[in-house]
Amino acid sequence: MNNTVIMNNTADMDDIEIHEVFVYITDDYMSASVNLGKSSENYTYDEVMEALSRNGVKTGIDEERIQHMISGNVYAKAVEVAVGKPVEQGKDGYYEFFFDTEQVNENKPTLRRDGSVDYFNRKHFIKVNEGDLLTRYHEPTKGNFGFDVCGKLLIPKPGRPLPRMHGKGFRTSEDGKEIYAAISGKIEYFNYDLNVINVYEVNGNLDLSMGNIDFNGDVSISGCVGSGVTVHAMGNIFVGGFVEGATLISGKDIVLKDGVNTKHNGRIQAEGNVSGRFFENTEIFAKGDIKCDYMLNCNVLTYGTVYVEGCRGSIIGGDVTAVMGVSTTSCGHESNVKTILRVGSTKEIRKEYAEMIMQLKEVDTQIETFELAGKKFEMLKNTMPDKYDKNMATKVMQSKIVKMAEKAKLEEKSKSLYNLIKDSENAVVKVKNYIYPGSRVVMDDKTYMPSTVFSHVIVKKTPSTIILKDYND
Repeated sequence: MNNTVIMNNTADMDDIEIHEVFVYITDDYMSASVNLGKSSENYTYDEVMEALSRNGVKTGIDEERIQHMISGNVYAKAVEVAVGKPVEQGKDGYYEFFFDTEQVNENKPTLRRDGSVDYFNRKHFIKVNEGDLLTRYHEPTKGNFGFDVCGKLLIPKPGRPLPRMHGKGFRTSEDGKEIYAAISGKIEYFNYDLNVINVYEVNGNLDLSMGNIDFNGDVSISGCVGSGVTVHAMGNIFVGGFVEGATLISGKDIVLKDGVNTKHNGRIQAEGNVSGRFFENTEIFAKGDIKCDYMLNCNVLTYGTVYVEGCRGSIIGGDVTAVMGVSTTSCGHESNVKTILRVGSTKEIRKEYAEMIMQLKEVDTQIETFELAGKKFEMLKNTMPDKYDKNMATKVMQSKIVKMAEKAKLEEKSKSLYNLIKDSENAVVKVKNYIYPGSRVVMDDKTYMPSTVFSHVIVKKTPSTIILKDYND
């Protein structure tokens, strides 16, 4: 008998004598098996191959195994004789990093045993040296074709490429796959934006014997900063020790491990955030937030929020202006020392915004003038080319481009100030523990002075007055 059938479940044929080739094909068509029925008549190779062909099995056939079945009289037993080749999908391209990408983006403060917040004890950056290998790009693969036992071609899905790195401070190999640090400094990385930023380091204390520092990157000082010193950095400033009567000016953040007491002979100024353990007798300006454990007799102006928290968490004395609000554990002192808190936009900010609007109008007028001049030059070029001055026309066009760039910057700054003024309307003072008599909270033209000690309150402005609310409201 030469009939052949396709089966997905084997049958028990130990006690059945039948000269027949049974073919079993798996549901995914990746494997085919043959079962030779018990028979006194020998099977032939062609007979088995014909049965496979009749059932659609064309590829991946193990001819040697079929010959072995026949010569060894392997009956009533399913033997795999054909295997397909699984398709190998393409792999996406990927970057191999030679620095810890998670550590680069981690910058969380820790809590000390005494309950105060440590804003310095964290690794702020990963340092690299010029020539260090930073990343290696592995191209996506196309994958490998497969097939099933019936000869169907299985087509792989090719891998997807990743965006190329962009940024500064690095160089790329000739084949474009490896990236090396072009300078020594710190790594900043996020979402394919890779930058190596230079860092100026001072190992130990900084005093007048070393002179002032003016650097276009980050400045890291492991020790203290003495009186009379000025540190100016376009990037961040990190100080591991105490700051005396020094001036620190940063284009980004200022982070102080210890505290500051300039005795009003220096100042702390940052375009970003300022954080330290404490501030005493110090002038502070920041466009971000200010965070510390306590603040004593300081003159402060920040466009962000002042956070004075921790086990001591007190603002005592001084004049503190925080456009976006204040959050403190306590305000003032039981001795009724004068402590002023001002929240909401300041007159200076509103004046700056008004002046910027005027500058925008002036720049618009200048742009219109250049546009009109450009049209006249274009008319001359078309009607009286002999009187057309190409160099002058080019200068007019360049001047217009410069003014348009200036306008874009002014619009960005004015929008930022407008949003600041608008958002600051909801600014409040939050006092977790106590606000003492002698404290004064100023909101626009209104002032609140507590006549007794209040606890767990929020000081908030309404259209007509200033009110106290429960801290948890």
